[in-house]
Amino acid sequence: MRVRLHANATTTPKTRAYIQQSAASVAALARELGISETTVRRWRGRKDQADRSHVRHDLGQSTTPAQEQIIAALRCDAGLSLDDITEVMTRCLEAQLSRSAIHRRLQRLGLSGRRPAGDSPPASAPFDPVAFGYVHVDLKFLGKLKSIPEYAFVAVERVSRFAHIEILPDRRAATVTAAMGRFLEAFGHTVHTVLTDNGSEFTDRFKDGNTTGHQAKPTGQHPFDQLCARHGIRHRLTRPYRPQTNGMVERFN
Repeated sequence: MRVRLHANATTTPKTRAYIQQSAASVAALARELGISETTVRRWRGRKDQADRSHVRHDLGQSTTPAQEQIIAALRCDAGLSLDDITEVMTRCLEAQLSRSAIHRRLQRLGLSGRRPAGDSPPASAPFDPVAFGYVHVDLKFLGKLKSIPEYAFVAVERVSRFAHIEILPDRRAATVTAAMGRFLEAFGHTVHTVLTDNGSEFTDRFKDGNTTGHQAKPTGQHPFDQLCARHGIRHRLTRPYRPQTNGMVERFN
């Protein structure tokens, strides 16, 4: 039978069998055979004389297969950059992951380069230039925890990107209007325009099932409108079923 030995092997199968059968001490065998004591101990502790694979199975990588799939999805599906992927992974999954470890994983997956031109998202139209004090406001449903709903009130000033966020227990007009008042206090500067959608927490434009579209007008009696009126703020409403009109706060969400 042809035996393949490792290129740097210092023993043969015959020598290994001799070590396993000998009753001499480790030191004596090492001197007799001209090998190290470590080699003697290795073969004395085995029952066979064949070389074992030297392929490293523990690659020392810091990501698991499941995390690798998430990294690939964040890159391919969400189109996130390396820094954004690192932020998501360290905040939500594994705080010990480093940016370099994620970069190496992207390289192994062949995803570290720039995205092909065809995969780039379409460029969005820029916002019209406006004076400081234009605020985008939205209310986002977060879900229920122990059957208790929660909503995120978000207000973003267009020029400075100043953002104010509150978690609200409901979407009643009084609750949302109070959150808007706290935003104005925290912002501390003059606000000339507020843009919201047509939800009942912001306007009574479509109260009583009014479906006349663009022709429908708010009555001005809604608490949110009254708050804006007291502060000299123009309350603008988005086009129905067009959330991209309020794209700045929608993207923030």
